[in-house]
Amino acid sequence: MPALAFRTTDRQIVKACKTVLERSGHFDKQRGIEKDDNGFLIYTNKSVENADLETITLQEFPELGDLQTSLELILVSTDAQKSSLGSRSLSSLKHAVQSVLQPLMVPSVSTEQLVQILNKVPQRYYIYGRFLLLSSSSFESIPEWQSLAQHDASFANEFYKLLADKMNVTHIALNAPISGDNDNAMRKPTSLVCLYGDFGLNVDRESILVPSRENFMRELWAVTRQNSISQTWAPRYTMFSRGNIKEKARVLEFENVVNKTVADLYAGIGYFAFSYAQRGAVPVLCWEINPWSVEGLLRGAKANKWKAQLVQHSEDWVIEAKKDSIPNLVVFLEDNRYAISRIRAATAVDTFNFNVSHINMGLLPSSEESWSIAIELAALSSEDNVALHVHANVAQSDIDSWSRRTEFTLRQLLDEVSSSSSVALTHIEKIKSFAPGVMHICGDFLVQKR
Repeated sequence: MPALAFRTTDRQIVKACKTVLERSGHFDKQRGIEKDDNGFLIYTNKSVENADLETITLQEFPELGDLQTSLELILVSTDAQKSSLGSRSLSSLKHAVQSVLQPLMVPSVSTEQLVQILNKVPQRYYIYGRFLLLSSSSFESIPEWQSLAQHDASFANEFYKLLADKMNVTHIALNAPISGDNDNAMRKPTSLVCLYGDFGLNVDRESILVPSRENFMRELWAVTRQNSISQTWAPRYTMFSRGNIKEKARVLEFENVVNKTVADLYAGIGYFAFSYAQRGAVPVLCWEINPWSVEGLLRGAKANKWKAQLVQHSEDWVIEAKKDSIPNLVVFLEDNRYAISRIRAATAVDTFNFNVSHINMGLLPSSEESWSIAIELAALSSEDNVALHVHANVAQSDIDSWSRRTEFTLRQLLDEVSSSSSVALTHIEKIKSFAPGVMHICGDFLVQKR
């Protein structure tokens, strides 16, 4: 039966969370605290019958108070057994693979080959609702596994059917990195391998660019919660990065957000836009070209009980004037190069105040194509101070030079639209390791109007 645990990337939060859980009697002293690739796990002594996080909320732990914004609630299986190699427990996935493989094994496969397969079961995997996502390097890649599949054409399907039942999921897939090709501007996970379950209609160019309502209805939608915020996405068409939880938590602490406008030029499924909405921005203006990401954003907004307004590229933006009817998020299904004309048309309406205080540019490996757009939006803002959040993948040895070059470029762009304003670097946030020697960072730059 899975147990509830909290994950955080902030080492200081670990001790505070443990202390609060101990006082309330909710801390699991036996499992305690573990460190994994995505931060720290603080185990609770609560268990649940169903591995669906959508039925669980942080409201079950009111004693955590303000700490909740820095914690992610997850499920961890507790049905592990001891390994014959020592006291270390098998992961629940490894345990499930072993219990499923043994009755399916063909006589020609030895115990040694079984051990080889179990040794390649990924240590890291994720369950999103009823969807099991395996890491790209899995047991499928080794000769021992491939020999099993060769003996029986139906073996793999039967194996994954039993594994799905054991793990209490309905869909299984292998993860793969997002292609950096120029043809993959929508950041679609092109190499995702679907292993089990009905993921939806066949993928073709039309379903990617102009999906129908049937495409949306038939597709598998994954769900999770981070920092008390629900997010939804279609794994075959959009990406989700758990490692961004640290930056999402930082956004929840930003100043000058409540009742201000925020612009997110690469909104995706609402990775950072949702954190701005949770912080109190009204509205968050989102630009996104992937219709699947937009659908995920709209579904996620509904799950969070936020009002979202969708504006197609061919449509005029009808601005809500009444305060009680202003949407939390306005989603433009179009390229962000149209952001300037959208805002110029909106500011021509007396009832619209473009008081943008934060502009987010979350595209990787570089968001440089949108820097000039962000600078012009900052110049159009009625706010005296506008924070630009520039994301990028940068070699650790080049972070200082990247910071100087970016500040210089932004200053040049600003001089072209407003010679009486200034821009300066205020902070560099190292979000996560992207590759050996490469960091995903976010540079904060403040535009000040004199």
